Amino acid sequence: MFDALGSGGYVAPMNNLGILAATVLAMASSGQTHDPDPLDPLDPLDPLDALVQIALEQNPGLIAARQRVAAAEARISPAGALPDPVFSLSLKNFPVSDPGFGDLMTMKVAALSQRIPFPGKRTLAVTAARRNVEAANAANEDLRLAIVRDVRQKYYELAFLDRALEVVARHADVLAGLVLTADARYGVGTAGQEDVLKAQAETAALAGEASRLTERRQGVLAELNQLLDRPTATPMNDGVIPERVVSAAVRPPSQVSFVSLDPGARVADSPLRPLEDLLDEVVLNNPTIAVHLAEIETQRAILALARKAHLPDIDVGLSYGQRNGRTDMVSLVVAVPLPLHRRANQDARSTQAEAELFTREAEHRDHVNALKARVSEIYADLERDRTGLALLTAGMLPQGTAALKAATAGFQVARIDFITVLANQTTLFRYETNFHRTLTDFAQNLAELDRLVGEEALR
Repeated sequence: MFDALGSGGYVAPMNNLGILAATVLAMASSGQTHDPDPLDPLDPLDPLDALVQIALEQNPGLIAARQRVAAAEARISPAGALPDPVFSLSLKNFPVSDPGFGDLMTMKVAALSQRIPFPGKRTLAVTAARRNVEAANAANEDLRLAIVRDVRQKYYELAFLDRALEVVARHADVLAGLVLTADARYGVGTAGQEDVLKAQAETAALAGEASRLTERRQGVLAELNQLLDRPTATPMNDGVIPERVVSAAVRPPSQVSFVSLDPGARVADSPLRPLEDLLDEVVLNNPTIAVHLAEIETQRAILALARKAHLPDIDVGLSYGQRNGRTDMVSLVVAVPLPLHRRANQDARSTQAEAELFTREAEHRDHVNALKARVSEIYADLERDRTGLALLTAGMLPQGTAALKAATAGFQVARIDFITVLANQTTLFRYETNFHRTLTDFAQNLAELDRLVGEEALR
């Protein structure tokens, strides 16, 4: 069906083009029709908010992060506890040549010993454990925000694919009408072979686009279901970008204005909070920064503990010895380690801990700089998207629609050729698809900016 010419130069009947156009329309329409989501939450919630809530409750990664927090909290008490005391029973000086308990030296001994860390060491160990809890909590919050962002971005991508399939279906419908007109002209010899070839090419291109979008939707749906911890093929209703996001991205054509007349000027009246405010917020609210700060404080405690490593822990022991027919005996033992290898042992560990602290501090500064650069980059992307949408809505889309309408009217009365009509339809198709792609990019970039800042970036 897609071959315009046979071996003898035979032109495919134009009726086949009508069948192909109808097939494209059916493909695009089927891509838009989805079974209702059986796991959608209760109606009072917005669909996107409901999906976010499901992910926050069921995502395995978040569940694991919460358990890591619980594990870190459970390590606080052991960090400050004394080592377990040691109880022992022994038999001393038992004779070998004449076994028995009558020898003067034979003694049955019960002993109890306890290690007492040098003052301050347990407090530092507890401090390090508490900072680890803070780091685990911040990491959990960072993952939570990342899951929210991922759910939003996947949902927005579904919304784009659904709108793009609608555009394909609408243009396939227009193409089917044009094909009928061209078919009639071909029957009376007023349409040429070039019209046939071009119609076949455009129809095949729409068919390929419908197939690509439909398959891509299945992949995005699987990724979204993974975040929700449910089977990858679980159906979902059509995605819709929230009105609040749409109104922030797209202004009515009559309200579009630019900050200046210079080429590349931004659209005026940005809905975003000032960039300087967002850069300040990212330092205060971003969870990864909180993770780094908690890790730095943990390392400070570890360094302080390493610097006390040469101070001796004291072992105190008390034993009771019983002898047959003789006086029982009590012994007290105090043992202190001698740091004879301090340079090779304790000092080396202190040097290592100090280097780790400097490393974490430098990495933190680098991470803050990278976050600020990323926020500035996304901010620029959002303004670029707003400008692109303004140009599309205020100029390109209405002009493309008018051009196609005029070309179609001229084609109906044989004043404009079929190729011109197809060119105008292709242009409008590209404009409409670009509009939905740019709107989706805006929504996805906004979701990423919200994650980095830790709160809403819109005013």
